[in-house]
Amino acid sequence: MNRRAFGERVTAIQGSLYRVAASYLHGESDRLDAVAEAIAKAWEKRQTLRDEALFATWMTRILIRVCVDMQRRQKRMIPTDDVAEKPAEDEKIATLREAIDSLPQKARTMIVLHYMEGYDVREIAGMMGMTKGAVCAGLARAREKLRAYLEEDER
Repeated sequence: MNRRAFGERVTAIQGSLYRVAASYLHGESDRLDAVAEAIAKAWEKRQTLRDEALFATWMTRILIRVCVDMQRRQKRMIPTDDVAEKPAEDEKIATLREAIDSLPQKARTMIVLHYMEGYDVREIAGMMGMTKGAVCAGLARAREKLRAYLEEDER
């Protein structure tokens, strides 16, 4: 794959990559760094891609690994300053964002990949190194947790 084709494919999925990074990382700069690092790694390893039709899945899998690595590094850091508050969001969006953020990491990733990015269960299983059954079960548990969180919030 040449530089131009690679660039076009990355440009086509950049929004999706950012949203996946957002499911793992909270800071804007961390998300952008993760996407940039994943793109650089993919460029270096582009010859390992066997089927170019699976480029988006391959890139997403690389990004997930980068995000997990960043999370590990961040756990070892000690914050020195309080981060400024986020600007106010629409109340329903904020509530949904809180509900999704309350999920365990794997469940949050499955929800983002399936409902926000439109990947099917088979693709998610490949990206996350899981079976299709595990992804289906994980999505069902995540939906139930979201439902319970949102119902509790309404009270």
